[in-house]
Amino acid sequence: MHLQMKSAPVVLRASSLVAACLALAGLGGCSKGDLGTSSGPVADVPAFEVAGGGGGVDILFMIDNSSSMYSTQQKLVAQIPAFLAMLQGAAQPLTDFHIAVVSSDLGAPGDLTASIGCSATGDQGIFQSQPRGDCQALLDPGATFISNVGGVANYTGALNDALACITPLGSNGCGFEHQLASVVRALGADGHPAPAANAGFLRRDAELAIFLLTNEDDCSAPADTKLYSLSGGSQDLSNPLGPIANYRCNQFGHLCRDPNGADPTKLIMPPLNPPSDIQGGETPTLGLVDCQSNDTSTGLLTPVSQFVAQIKALKADPSRITVGALTAPATPYAVEWAPAPDTDVGGQLWPQVQHSCGPQGGDDVNPQATDVTTDGSFGDPGVRITQWVQAFGDNGIVGSICDDYGVTMGSMAGNVIANRTAPDGGTN
Repeated sequence: MHLQMKSAPVVLRASSLVAACLALAGLGGCSKGDLGTSSGPVADVPAFEVAGGGGGVDILFMIDNSSSMYSTQQKLVAQIPAFLAMLQGAAQPLTDFHIAVVSSDLGAPGDLTASIGCSATGDQGIFQSQPRGDCQALLDPGATFISNVGGVANYTGALNDALACITPLGSNGCGFEHQLASVVRALGADGHPAPAANAGFLRRDAELAIFLLTNEDDCSAPADTKLYSLSGGSQDLSNPLGPIANYRCNQFGHLCRDPNGADPTKLIMPPLNPPSDIQGGETPTLGLVDCQSNDTSTGLLTPVSQFVAQIKALKADPSRITVGALTAPATPYAVEWAPAPDTDVGGQLWPQVQHSCGPQGGDDVNPQATDVTTDGSFGDPGVRITQWVQAFGDNGIVGSICDDYGVTMGSMAGNVIANRTAPDGGTN
């Protein structure tokens, strides 16, 4: 589904972007904010890292807070008791921990920032610790993350309730999600000072565990990006970057093979216009395979390889890092062209990526999707997210956002336990 704007519309997938009405003629340029996704040096030791934590775990949850994420956040909350019970019921139970939550919102700097429901800097990687909905504050005043060290907790009541209180971030965040950049920003791993509010979370001798919940792929871009701007062009296919919409993240973030193309071995960018040799009536569709992050000069997103290096540099022994993601499967991957939602653009067909999981026969769901849902959840191919997790080898777990989360979160907890009880895990 697309949202329509006034005059020339900014078209945004309902799965992520909530936009305000826009009159392009009245727009001025927006100042750019620092997304913290610098391609500068990787920090050897974050300035706010503190000593200690041997035998403990620092756990960071990255929660996508764009539109359509509320129900999946609730599914995650339902699994929190079992996840924590597994950690605390292990042979060597987890009794020393920090747990923090960060959003996917790092803004979308450009000349349409406010008009696409975003700000220039978003949440800036600052830990989210405020109670949501009817939840009552359980953390001590001034606390920005959950802590229990040496039997001294900074929260009242049950740990389950404290985490469930701060995890569901809602669905009003920017729809150009910066999942990976938000993580490195929060941990000060991007060569810039970490947010002051996050100080004390990352401990030198503790294991680090990072878990992501998102139904779209990472769209982390450098601070000087043009990805969210018209740059003097039109909001249609005549713009060199195409209309401002989620598809820009695919077009300039992925490389794939067209198995039926002239050279089926060549990696190509998902095209803006449908190839002349495909048929499909009003919605021509192009199936692509073997998609990966576009970490080349033609990509406009921050390379996944950079995020991998930045996170691994947080520990002298990167095997002390566990990562996991509940995201949409990276396959099947298909681009479909549907009529533009506004008659002012002359009946153009605009591209979008089909959901790789979701309700069977649902709107925009790839008919080849095998991960079907009955609860309405869906997701777009998590190509970059999956690639990032897999870079951590056996310490990485990927599960589908369209499945029940129990199995995946159990595997994540199992990895944390295995790391803590390994010979170099600090508990032996």
